[in-house]
Amino acid sequence: MEIRSNNVLIGGFALLVVLGAFLFSFWIARVQINQTFNYYEVVFRGSVSGLTDGGSVQYNGIRVGKVMDLRLDEGDPSRVIALIQTESTTPVKTDTKVSLQFTGLTGVALIQLEGGSQSAPRLVPKEGEDYATIIAEPSAFQELFSSAPAALDNANKLIIDLQKMVAQNQRNVAGIVKNVETLTAELAGSSTDIKQTLRNVNDITRNVARASDSLERLAKTSETLLAGDVSGVVHEARKAVKSYRELGDQLTQIMADNRASIDSFTRDGLGEVPLLLEDTRKLIDTLERIAKTAEDNPGQYLLGKDVVEYDVPR
Repeated sequence: MEIRSNNVLIGGFALLVVLGAFLFSFWIARVQINQTFNYYEVVFRGSVSGLTDGGSVQYNGIRVGKVMDLRLDEGDPSRVIALIQTESTTPVKTDTKVSLQFTGLTGVALIQLEGGSQSAPRLVPKEGEDYATIIAEPSAFQELFSSAPAALDNANKLIIDLQKMVAQNQRNVAGIVKNVETLTAELAGSSTDIKQTLRNVNDITRNVARASDSLERLAKTSETLLAGDVSGVVHEARKAVKSYRELGDQLTQIMADNRASIDSFTRDGLGEVPLLLEDTRKLIDTLERIAKTAEDNPGQYLLGKDVVEYDVPR
């Protein structure tokens, strides 16, 4: 009885395991059946080294699918066509950009989908095509690899040109080096003169500094003297004004004391003033005539006869 019981338990456990595996497989199959995908053909120009079947397809850095197939374009072998599978919810639009990118230092490549505005329509196959086509943009690595041969060729040409230039100008370079050596030797021999010149410059600088100090002291002394002179001038001016004021007061007092005499002179003496002025005018006219005669002919005026003129022999 115990043996039969163990067999029943083992058989029941095995049946449960098989039933669980069947249910799990059915659930997985149902999920796969319910999930739908979209397929696109991505056209690359040039090498797609590092990209393999089953490679990752990302949209803005998130994995949304995989690479289903890689093949060469029959019409143009320089182009590579990659068939990719993406989730149906992936917003692949007509303005979505595709490029080849590399992860880490292992050289594993993936297809990166980027962009796509909300207003742009979804990308669908054209009439008569099985899959919608996207032209991939060249990645930075592809541009680097494609331009590397040309860059190396240019570098080789540059090195060759430099070698030719050095060979042609080797004599000139040797002359320049020799001139530099000569100049260095002359500078070393003239070190004493250079030191003396520097000492002279230092002496001149100190003399200029002393002269500046002397000029500054002279300016301060001049300012002091000018300030003293101005004060003296102002003092003398005040004294002169005071003297003129005292003189005016004295004249006023004299006029007041001699008012009677001044009135008598004004009444009696002013009558003789016109006669005095007339005689004075006549005297002035006579003096003017005498001065004119003496100026025109001084000999006649002084000696009473004309001066004899002589011709000076030449």
